[in-house]
Amino acid sequence: MENHLSLETMAKLLAGDLSHDELVTEVVPHLLERCPDCRGAYEEIRRLQEEIGHWDERVAVFEGPESHELFAALVELPFDDQLALVLADESFQTWGLCQLLLKQSLSAGFQDASKAVNFAELAVSVSKHLEDTYDPHWVLDLRARAHAHLGNARRILGELRSAEMSFREAEHLLDKSMTGNEIVTAEVLHLKASLKSAQRRFPDALVLIDRALAIYREHGDLHGAGFSLLKKAKILEDGEDLHGAIRLLGDLLADLDPQQEPLLTSYARYNLVFCLTEAGRFQDAQRLLPEVREQLASQGKPLNLVRLRWTEGKIALGLGQTDEAEKNFREVQKEFLERAMGYDAALISLDLAILYARAHRTAELKRLATEMAPIFESRDVRREAMAALLMFRNACEEERMTVELATQLALELRRRQCGSSS
Repeated sequence: MENHLSLETMAKLLAGDLSHDELVTEVVPHLLERCPDCRGAYEEIRRLQEEIGHWDERVAVFEGPESHELFAALVELPFDDQLALVLADESFQTWGLCQLLLKQSLSAGFQDASKAVNFAELAVSVSKHLEDTYDPHWVLDLRARAHAHLGNARRILGELRSAEMSFREAEHLLDKSMTGNEIVTAEVLHLKASLKSAQRRFPDALVLIDRALAIYREHGDLHGAGFSLLKKAKILEDGEDLHGAIRLLGDLLADLDPQQEPLLTSYARYNLVFCLTEAGRFQDAQRLLPEVREQLASQGKPLNLVRLRWTEGKIALGLGQTDEAEKNFREVQKEFLERAMGYDAALISLDLAILYARAHRTAELKRLATEMAPIFESRDVRREAMAALLMFRNACEEERMTVELATQLALELRRRQCGSSS
C-alpha cells in the first residue's frame, strides 16, 4: 500500500509547521506502515495510555513505569507514614501514582478491605495536589474516580454511611468537570450500584448499572459492558433472583471470548457455579467446578480458591456427600478465622450448623458455639449483625438448633450485615 507524504506535508514537517492533526493522520501512519519497530513502540504507548488512564502520550510513557517505583516505596510503610509522604513529597503527586493506587484499591477489595480503603484514601490525597501540573478538568474526573473508589472500599468494609458520602463527593466533582468523559461517569455508576445493592436497594442498583451498561455499549467498550453485566447478575443474586442471575450469566458467557477476557470469564463462571448451587442445581454446578478451579488457580489469589472450596462444600452437602462437605467447611472456617474474616467465618459456621443439625450431632453444635469467640471480636461484623450471631450461639449451646433455624439465621445475618444505612 502506497502512503507517501505529499510535498506540502513534507515541507510543513521540515519547516516545523505541521499541525498535530496532520502529524497523527498523515506522518504517523506512514511511519508505522514502513517500520515494524516503530509500530511496536506505538502499540506500547497506546497500552500505557490505557493503563494509566491519560490521553497525553508523555504522561503515559514517563509516569506509567515510574508509578510502580513510587508505589513500591510506599507499600511497606505504615499508613500514616504513607499519607505524610504523599503530602510532603511532590514526586509522589503524579497522575500515574494516583491511577495505580485506584487499581490497587480495587484489587485489595477482594482480599483486605482495610487495605483497599487505605489505598483509595492515598489516591484521594494525591488527586488533590495535581491541578497545577495537569488539565484541571481531567483532574476533576480523576478526583471523582478516587472518591468513588474510596466509597467502594468503605462499602466493602461495611461503612455504608461514609461510602454514601464519598459517592456524593464523586458526583459533585463530576458535575464541575467539563471533559464530557462519559466512561468516567459509567465507572462511578458501576461502583455506586454495588453500594445500593449492599443497602438492599436493588431497584436503584439495577437502574444505576443499566445506565453504566448503556454508556459502555454506546462507546463500544466491550470490557466495561461485560463487567457491568457481571455486576448486574450479582445484584440479581443479592436480591434473591437466582434464576435471573443464572440466565444473565449464561448469556454473558455465551458472548465472551475467554482468550480476550480471561478474568471476566473466570469471574462469570465462578458466579454461575455459586448461583446454581444456591438454586439447588448441584449437579449442574459440579460439572463446572474443574474448569473454574483451574482458572482461579491461575490468578494467584488464594482467597478466591478458599471461597470456591466453600461452594464445593455446599455442592457436596446438596449431593448428600456429608463427609466431603464437612471437610471443606472446616478447612474454609479455619482459613477465615486465621485471616480474621469474622463475617465469613460466621456464615460458614452456619453452614456447618445446618450439616450437624441434619444429623442431630448436638456435641458438634455445642463445639461450634465455643469456636465463635474470635468472631465476636472481629471488626468486620457490624453491630446490627451481632444479634443474629448471639441467637446462633445460644441455640447451639441450648441444643435448640435446627436446619430451619440455621437457614433463617444465615439470611438474617446477611440482611443485618448489609442493611441500609442511608
